Amino acid sequence: MAYRLPPLGWIRAFEAGARLGSFTAAADELNLTSTAVSHQIRSLEKFLGYPLFERLPRSVRLTGMGAAYLPDVRRALEQLATTTVKLFGTGAGATVTVRAPLSFVSLFLAPRLQRFQSAYPGISIQLFSLVWADALPDESADIDIRFGGGNWPGYEIEMLLKEQSVVVVPTHLNDVARQGQQKLFTELAKQPLIHIVGYEDHWAESFRLLGMQPPSEKRSIRVDNSLAALMLAANGLGSAIVLKFYADAATALLPVKAPTNFTLPVESAHYLLTPQSREAAKPEALLFRAWLIEEAQQYQTPGKASNRRKSR
Repeated sequence: MAYRLPPLGWIRAFEAGARLGSFTAAADELNLTSTAVSHQIRSLEKFLGYPLFERLPRSVRLTGMGAAYLPDVRRALEQLATTTVKLFGTGAGATVTVRAPLSFVSLFLAPRLQRFQSAYPGISIQLFSLVWADALPDESADIDIRFGGGNWPGYEIEMLLKEQSVVVVPTHLNDVARQGQQKLFTELAKQPLIHIVGYEDHWAESFRLLGMQPPSEKRSIRVDNSLAALMLAANGLGSAIVLKFYADAATALLPVKAPTNFTLPVESAHYLLTPQSREAAKPEALLFRAWLIEEAQQYQTPGKASNRRKSR
């Protein structure tokens, strides 16, 4: 079967020009002259029979047909790059830099990362942690993961993982929990509670959902991330409310329990962010991104793959 396809060079020039909004910037990225990029794109437009760009005085803008063409072009290029790396390996010293919240790195990535390394031993991983969702952008990161409401101007955003929160308690409260949810929360009202900065209302909201009076905060402890909250709980300093997949990892590693089926809905989620001005992603980063999305999907739908290995 003969495929009616334009030359790959024309497609690459189109994608770079669309992403960067400039034929000059596309030429710099592709190591070509601006004239060569402009010629390739005009050749592509002639081949397709439609204009793909509006030529403006100092920039270019996609036409309706160009905007409709771009997403599938980008997916096709990414798939080609990813498949090439899967089958033929990477160049020497290939590295993927990942920036993510501290708790996500410690409690979600760490228990799973060995699977990626086993599958792709030629790719090195650099992990950089952050605490606040509004941390300044880092253009050196290949993968940027944030927790929040999904509004980061200047980024292309894709939801990675959304989960409810659960109550995690020190093991000495496990016997109380066996007496029922109401009994547990009655006891928790007398105990120190750990609050995560930015989500201090979670305990009060949980008590209200159960029809109970929120307790005094006089004996509370505040921390700025879920990992610290879980470590404090493990040392008997209070109970915490954290995302369920953090609790799942913690109960396998630390002397804490998530003994009740109570869940607290959470509006925020973990997102994958890509700067809109970013150069084309390197294939190793695309491979890691695809692997990470699959891990998140398998966590949320455990029956998706019958041969899924346990993550903890």
